[in-house]
Amino acid sequence: MDPVDRETKKSDDTKKRPNRLLRSLPLVCILLFAVGVWAVVNLQRGIHSSYYEWGVTNIIVSYAEEHGGQPPAKWDDLVGYEYFSPYLPDPKTIDAAKQNVRIDFEAMKRLHDGKIDSLDPSVVHPIRGFAFHWINPGAVLKRYFQDGTLPHGSFNREMADEAKRNAELYPIQ
Repeated sequence: MDPVDRETKKSDDTKKRPNRLLRSLPLVCILLFAVGVWAVVNLQRGIHSSYYEWGVTNIIVSYAEEHGGQPPAKWDDLVGYEYFSPYLPDPKTIDAAKQNVRIDFEAMKRLHDGKIDSLDPSVVHPIRGFAFHWINPGAVLKRYFQDGTLPHGSFNREMADEAKRNAELYPIQ
């Protein structure tokens, strides 16, 4: 190949490069937008699920307080305790909590029965979005089941009834 031809070929390649970049720019922008939307959605879901993690941990303690220190055995045991924590977000239902967190009921039973000494931090764990942990559910529940220490935000029956009554009288619209 002639040196002049090589120079011509090089200059043709350099001219084509910016065109390739310009053609891929819309695709890159769409991809960045999609990743941004995905991140924002999962951030919001993660924050929401973390509040459920915190609220459900307090509800488990409130349930145990009313049942002689026995932990709940299944989700259905927690129905009716939705207003026992100020941290459970709306909608305050156990069905909504089930969709946002996972509970290891068996591990709580083993701790209560003295078969294990501690709980994994993920005994109550968010299952939607990015996982944020404002509390360590394993440590909170261990302190309660071993020492009787109530976590901050754990309501008794009277406080829960008042919270429910206020929610019904003054709904957020």
